[in-house]
Amino acid sequence: MWSHRDPSMRKSGVGNIFIKNLDKSIDHKALYDTFSVFGNILSCKVQTDSSNQSLGFGFVHYEKHEEAEQAIQKVNGMLLNAKKVYVGHFIPNHKRAETQGESRFTNIYVKNLHESV
Repeated sequence: MWSHRDPSMRKSGVGNIFIKNLDKSIDHKALYDTFSVFGNILSCKVQTDSSNQSLGFGFVHYEKHEEAEQAIQKVNGMLLNAKKVYVGHFIPNHKRAETQGESRFTNIYVKNLHESV
């Protein structure tokens, strides 16, 4: 895994992308080699389980937002090792929860209504 040690760059989230549906054979180096053509990579990681097997998704953090945009446009929907991958902006858990919270619990169930209602 390649990583830039400056936490302010990593925590800003600018230029951070998420890649899912990766083939199990793709490792950190293959991910780095695939995405390095679009710009300077600050960190690159394929998520693995306890036995070091790929979970099929990863993250790439670019130095600039424009580089991340170019990678998303060029690689999203492309075949990598015969699997079509999804590439998009990384959205942190707390921000995903905020957007999901707005649309949750919109249905209600009412029972024992009078027949005339």
